Amino acid sequence: MHAPAPSFTIAIDGPAASGKGTLARRIADYYGYHHLDTGLTYRAVAKALLDQNMALDDEFLAEKAARGIDLSKLDRAALSTHDVGEAASKVAVMPAVRRALVAAQQAFAQRSPGTVLDGRDIGTVVCPDAPVKLYITASPQARAKRRFDEIKSSGAAVLYEEILADLTRRDARDMGRTDSPLKPAADAHLLDTTEMDIETAFLAAKKLIDQALVGNRY
Repeated sequence: MHAPAPSFTIAIDGPAASGKGTLARRIADYYGYHHLDTGLTYRAVAKALLDQNMALDDEFLAEKAARGIDLSKLDRAALSTHDVGEAASKVAVMPAVRRALVAAQQAFAQRSPGTVLDGRDIGTVVCPDAPVKLYITASPQARAKRRFDEIKSSGAAVLYEEILADLTRRDARDMGRTDSPLKPAADAHLLDTTEMDIETAFLAAKKLIDQALVGNRY
């Protein structure tokens, strides 16, 4: 019998628009690892309920939807709409939904040769034993400006003040919830990207990852 190939997991957490998703995709591409944006899993549950006109406050139905999510078929474009995001914030606070999705995320993290998971509770709940944990943050103003530029470039009309207010509300909700609140793991490396471009952030993360890879002999 051959032992299963080891998997090297990189856990990335941080608030909305901190750059963690872009960084996670860049890291996964560089190392040839599998990537999962765990926020999309909650959005997928919300969209499944919306598509079937189901109540967003029914935990039984939401948990059932969560158990049926196929992580290989998460459509970022379809799941990134504002309506789906608002609905996701309602189902994400349900303990049964979180348990079901965390189990699926933990199974994903076992994929060989390695995985990169980004979200809000990866280093603290989903992959507490990950050899590399990164907490990506930036000032609320910098994050709002990034989101503003992103939306504006798509041709949509948007106000910076509204985005800043929305991010502030999301931060309070994510950090204040009782189940899996957003916070850095005790052993996470903090990367403040307020003054960083993606290349600078990637190089800083790469240095930490390479050190861990040498230590783990992967």
